[in-house]
Amino acid sequence: MALNKVGDYTITRELGQGGMGKVCQAVSESGEQVAVKTVIWPEGLDARARWETVERFQREARATRSLDHPNICRVLDIGADESTFFIVMEFLDGETVAELIAGSGALGAERAVEIMLSVCDALAYAHERGVIHRDIKPDNIMVLRDGKIKLMDFGLASIAYETSVTQTGTTMGTYFYMSPEQARGEKVDARSDIFSLGATFYEMLTGRRPFEGESPGLILNEILTKEPEIPTGLPPHLARTLRKCLRKGPAYRCQNVGEIVDMLRMTGSAPAAGGTMVLPGKRPASGPEGAGGSGTRPTISPAQSRPSAARPTGAAAGRSASGFRCSKCSELVAANAPSCWRCGTPNPAIAQRKSSQESRTAIQSALQDLQRKRKKRGWFGRRR
Repeated sequence: MALNKVGDYTITRELGQGGMGKVCQAVSESGEQVAVKTVIWPEGLDARARWETVERFQREARATRSLDHPNICRVLDIGADESTFFIVMEFLDGETVAELIAGSGALGAERAVEIMLSVCDALAYAHERGVIHRDIKPDNIMVLRDGKIKLMDFGLASIAYETSVTQTGTTMGTYFYMSPEQARGEKVDARSDIFSLGATFYEMLTGRRPFEGESPGLILNEILTKEPEIPTGLPPHLARTLRKCLRKGPAYRCQNVGEIVDMLRMTGSAPAAGGTMVLPGKRPASGPEGAGGSGTRPTISPAQSRPSAARPTGAAAGRSASGFRCSKCSELVAANAPSCWRCGTPNPAIAQRKSSQESRTAIQSALQDLQRKRKKRGWFGRRR
């Protein structure tokens, strides 16, 4: 039976369901719009299992309520109403990265980097306080209508220095973005979030997941054994970021999000952390609403996804420190890539070099042919 009221909050509609509860839009007694996450009691749950669920929910609340950062969805209240435990969060008006990818495919390098920098800023803050997210994925990153980026749902977070309720051997989180150690049910730390963030970054850049499978077992097998294919022509600093984030062993990955930020800013072309993408448009959402979502689809203008940066014109149009900017989609292309990794447009520098080489080869071939003819007719070396 649907809840009409939780604590001092009146439920107006259901927004979706998470790993352990429902997320609903609600109104406080003061008239403020909020999002409320409640526990769903599974059928046949015994007393011990219910107690463990309640414990995990309360720990989630304590972990997330301690976080106060502009790129983290704020927890406003926690409490219990009869047999229902709930967390009240700020209501977010925007669209998740998953919905953006579903609507328009890959986001492009500059937009993806901007989102990454904001998420890294949020994660650095949480990790410094011993909080691990454990469920980084496109569905948990929201792009608001005012351009801000919010990391949502620390629903699987735990305080690293406390005894975890999620015992070793229990796998949690979303399968597609799990780290290898999470897939094996081992104890995780901040480096697990870095792997999940790398998988999310991969999807933002390519429009597809790095690990696929028709069942949880097949997905986890890919995570444990497969090396994801890095797109050809991706700017070198972004390719290095993906490779280092997605390494199987935690010791070989980036050890903290600060390393990711350093690699993303390597060319000096990345926007500052916490930057915004202006979302002027509004259109109906085509997919399910996320936690705290509004059911509206904001749009990101390519011109607005990057701070003011003059683009070259003329013969050197698109040339940059790390390669060329595609004349068709404005994507950054590695200097030695034969074509744009996103739209397939040939790299003009490669095409020009190839044309020049073909011309030189044709001239050399013609001269060699003329020399052979002269030698055959006895002209070669003869003086007049």
